[in-house]
Amino acid sequence: MKKQVIICAGISFLTLFSYGCSIASKGWQKDTDRKIAELSKTNQMLEKRIDDVSKSISLLVNDGNRLHSEVDNIKVHGKDIQQNVKEIELLVKIMHDNICNLKANYQTVEENFNKQIHDIQKAEIELANRLEMVKLDIKEEIKKKTELPANP
Repeated sequence: MKKQVIICAGISFLTLFSYGCSIASKGWQKDTDRKIAELSKTNQMLEKRIDDVSKSISLLVNDGNRLHSEVDNIKVHGKDIQQNVKEIELLVKIMHDNICNLKANYQTVEENFNKQIHDIQKAEIELANRLEMVKLDIKEEIKKKTELPANP
């Protein structure tokens, strides 16, 4: 009987042990399934975040490339503008030299013009004096001619 009690107790113990293991196994399986579900949700959320970050990075790269292109365009236009400014500076220098030459020419022309006016004024005075002399000579001749017929 002791043997039967021990066998019964052993069988009971094995039954309880296997039942406990089975329950523990089911609990462990439920915990594992729950954790797998949580990890799956976390994984999906991380994949979505990675996609969002990837899209954001793509947008940033595209914006960076566009900005780089714009900077290159600005550099090219900047060089064109510098070339235009140099050309304008050269034109301004040439125009300044021309204006200075015109001023010198104007002063020379003005001096020559003033000299010619002065010479013309002298000639006018001289002609006026000659005209007066000619008038006086004509008057004297007329006077002589008018006096001569009365005397003979």
